[in-house]
Amino acid sequence: MRKLFIFISCLLSFSLISCHNEDEIEIPDINENIKACGVSQPQKNLPWLKELVKKASTDKTGNYIGTIWLIKYKGQDIFVTDMMLGSGGILNYFFDCSGNHLIWRSGESYCPSNFVGNHHFFVEDEEDFRAFFHSTKLDVVIYTSIPQ
Repeated sequence: MRKLFIFISCLLSFSLISCHNEDEIEIPDINENIKACGVSQPQKNLPWLKELVKKASTDKTGNYIGTIWLIKYKGQDIFVTDMMLGSGGILNYFFDCSGNHLIWRSGESYCPSNFVGNHHFFVEDEEDFRAFFHSTKLDVVIYTSIPQ
């Protein structure tokens, strides 16, 4: 009987240790020196970005597999991700500091509204932005769920 009690106690202890609360998810420090949108470590200090990283950390659907980068376009911090965000495979999404989604003025962009709501932003010259983005090196990683 004593062995059974010890076994059950150990089993319960291990199951409690393995459980975690979604609020307690540790957001990794990719680079502690990254500053964007007036804050350091934006993946921890911008609420919408922190939420995106939490979703990516716990995702079981595959919609949040990918990387989030930081780019600067004409002095504006912009976050780029290659995560699907429920779209079925759009190549890149662009977000400003408030989590607003870049949408082309012609409407040619899927908006991941389940994540960011209906808030959008536009760039003044779409062709210039496209050329800029295609020539930009994505080297400032904010978060990635891709094994290194």
